[in-house]
Amino acid sequence: MTPDEVRMLDNQYALLFIRGERPIIDKKYNTFKHPNIKLTEDGGYKPYIHGKIENSVATISIDTNVKGIKDKKYQDIADEILIDEEIDNYLLEKQDN
Repeated sequence: MTPDEVRMLDNQYALLFIRGERPIIDKKYNTFKHPNIKLTEDGGYKPYIHGKIENSVATISIDTNVKGIKDKKYQDIADEILIDEEIDNYLLEKQDN
């Protein structure tokens, strides 16, 4: 399409550009007609407030059975959160020594 054809495009259509694909002309979707609009602030639902504790879903558990984490070599990371792979590597190093 030429720039003039794009400017004359009917307002009910949108041009969609996806990297590696040819551009697509498609009809616009009216999000206010979506069945789940009622779950958004535009549909009357309460707004989502970032950072509130009741919105948190992550938990942390600490395994106190891992011995030797306070070794001098690892003292600087003793207060950091370690993933299972890091703990396994630490325990393997410990067995080798």
